[in-house]
Amino acid sequence: MTDEPEDPTPEDPTPEDAAEPATDEPAADESPTDGDQFGFRFEPGGADAAEPVTDRRPDTRRVAVVIAALVALAVVGVGSFALTRGEDPPPATTTSTSTSTTTSTTISPAVVVATATQPSIQVSSTPPADWDTAATAVRYGPPPPPSSGDELAGAGEALPPLPRDDYPIDGRRVTPAGWVFSNPTSLGNPFVMLVTEQRGDHLQVQVPVRPNGTVGYVRADEVELRTMAQRVEVDISDRRLRFLDGDVLVAETSVVVGTDETRTPTGRFYVTDRVTQDDPDGFFGPLVFATSAYSEQLDEFDEGAPVIAFHGTSRPDLIPSAASNGCIRLPNEVITLIGDRLQLGARVDITP
Repeated sequence: MTDEPEDPTPEDPTPEDAAEPATDEPAADESPTDGDQFGFRFEPGGADAAEPVTDRRPDTRRVAVVIAALVALAVVGVGSFALTRGEDPPPATTTSTSTSTTTSTTISPAVVVATATQPSIQVSSTPPADWDTAATAVRYGPPPPPSSGDELAGAGEALPPLPRDDYPIDGRRVTPAGWVFSNPTSLGNPFVMLVTEQRGDHLQVQVPVRPNGTVGYVRADEVELRTMAQRVEVDISDRRLRFLDGDVLVAETSVVVGTDETRTPTGRFYVTDRVTQDDPDGFFGPLVFATSAYSEQLDEFDEGAPVIAFHGTSRPDLIPSAASNGCIRLPNEVITLIGDRLQLGARVDITP
């Protein structure tokens, strides 16, 4: 990773004769754009391309985490974080009547995480044939926050899906049946998904693709299940983040969120990757946690996909403000405290 420029004043991201976007927030510093490119490498196609792995195409693009800065873009560093199998999901505590005439649905407040067990996993975009006729179903998790992606889709303003045929992403690609994800991820972490429902031998799972909140379907015997008591809550309007482990409030802090032009998306997401930085005093601070969310205003930058993350910062003076490309910046001491406990698969609820 290159050092940050001595002058903290950012350059205008538009051409020299273009006006700087209006904002009431302080400008963020320029981020590094070359040097150490962290994980998710770009792999150009052609005869000299690197040999693709099982579920990666030769022209695969790396995922770039949207950094908390107005004017420059970078990607996340390589790290690893092993998961162990937890206890089976607890019995459901609440029942409700399904609209289906054949399926009895149980509502469980438990949050359940699925971890892939094979080197790659195929997730179907359509339910199995017996999904609608299953005798019983269990729906997991509390109601999610309002989704900004749904609002954009309703207004006809949603960006194209990611990944897609002309835009494969490192470790994530679209197939005729749905998607294939590599395990471990290209950042070296176990591949995890948030379980939203189970019917018979199949699971409905939230997957890290755009539109945000997209669900797919996998067989239960293709993953390991465990309950998740941890959650991260972000309030955009208050610019506050809370990390809870069960009923224990571990940390609460002011944060930097996205600008009006590059908003932090709202809805329910989850932690996909933990990335330790070589330079704890660098732009991203000591840790980066990538999430399943993507920017809903940016389609691409720096030849990478705009994945939303929360991380430390080298500019604590900008906390709290709305000065990022969608990512959430925390004080370094807080991201370190969270990093000692936060697990992959923890749900991330972001409210307007």
